Amino acid sequence: MPRFRYVARKGPGENVEGTVEAESQRVAVARIRELGYFPLKVEEDTGETSRDLLREKLQRISIKDRNVFLRQLANLFESGMMITRALRTLVEQTENPRLRKVIDQLREEVQQGSSLAEAMEKHPDLFPAMYVSLVRAGETGGMLEEVLWRICAFGEQEEELRGRVVSAMIYPAFLVVVGFSAVFILVSFVFPKFIRIFEDFNAQLPLPTRILMGFSDFMGAWWWAVLIALAGGVAGLFRAWRTEGGRRYFDAVFLRIPVLRTLVIKYEMAKFARTLGTLLDNGVPILTALQITGETISNRWIRDEILTIHQAVRDGESLSEALRRCIHFPPMVVSMFAVGEESGRVGAVATRVADAYDLEVDRAVKALVALFEPMLIVIMGVIVGFLVIAMLLPMLTLSSAIGA
Repeated sequence: MPRFRYVARKGPGENVEGTVEAESQRVAVARIRELGYFPLKVEEDTGETSRDLLREKLQRISIKDRNVFLRQLANLFESGMMITRALRTLVEQTENPRLRKVIDQLREEVQQGSSLAEAMEKHPDLFPAMYVSLVRAGETGGMLEEVLWRICAFGEQEEELRGRVVSAMIYPAFLVVVGFSAVFILVSFVFPKFIRIFEDFNAQLPLPTRILMGFSDFMGAWWWAVLIALAGGVAGLFRAWRTEGGRRYFDAVFLRIPVLRTLVIKYEMAKFARTLGTLLDNGVPILTALQITGETISNRWIRDEILTIHQAVRDGESLSEALRRCIHFPPMVVSMFAVGEESGRVGAVATRVADAYDLEVDRAVKALVALFEPMLIVIMGVIVGFLVIAMLLPMLTLSSAIGA
């Protein structure tokens, strides 16, 4: 049973401190009053040390942590365990301190009479609006167990899709970092030593060598400024990315680059269809589902289109007609949703669209990597080839001069 620390007033000017065991903070306050004290401060005693608090502050709750929690909750609920007891069990076995604290807060809210959806709604960073709406629909319809399993499946599919995109980009990014780091070290620290050898002979150096010498001199004298400028540029881009105006600019650029445009649209279509289908299949009204789905879309321009679709459907248009006017929704998606409306199975059709676009995203990522890797190899080959020529030509010139 949870333990609560309290500070209470015993009499005029006299305060007392102590602990009391109770099922919730409300019950703890009642028991303190039964002792004849007036409670001033009541907090749950979690036994956390300053190290625990620091660890809690630094450790993040990953998508994987959230998915594991929801799956474990669904398992316990399926076994017939009451929701409060299931949450208490998960508090005891969860290792992530931040997640453990959130689960304990959920338990306390539910124990005090709130629904699970209302408790989750107080943690929007961990539980998106879509999850809250699904849980609310499940509680209302008496199918919370089924909804929890669907949320688990949705979260795992979303994590898998994101993981495929990220893992495909790791190797090209690694090539870029290693390649340019090697060039930076060669030009800034290795090549200047060869320059001194060439200068001792007072020989006329070839043009590639002179170009490299000038660049090397600059990097040798100002390498720290170059690093600061690069770090500042990356920080500036990151900061711009986090602003609404900057994010809109980058999103527009992604949609203008042909290869990236294809990947972005397919990724967002998969997310749009998966989210909308899951919401509709669980009884969420179409207008609410469209609004929540729009909030899950990353690209601001495609999100604006979904908000336009939401307004059009609110005004009485069909979903397929509203989709047809949007430039970023492919004709196949529009046609499939039109069929879904005719058959009354929009949710099921949306899920099929999501499955199809998951495969399309996988193919698009592989195609992008297949295009990107040879380009990187060619670029690095040209740079390395120039370095080799710039270093070998003076040696050949000196050898010829000595031989003569």
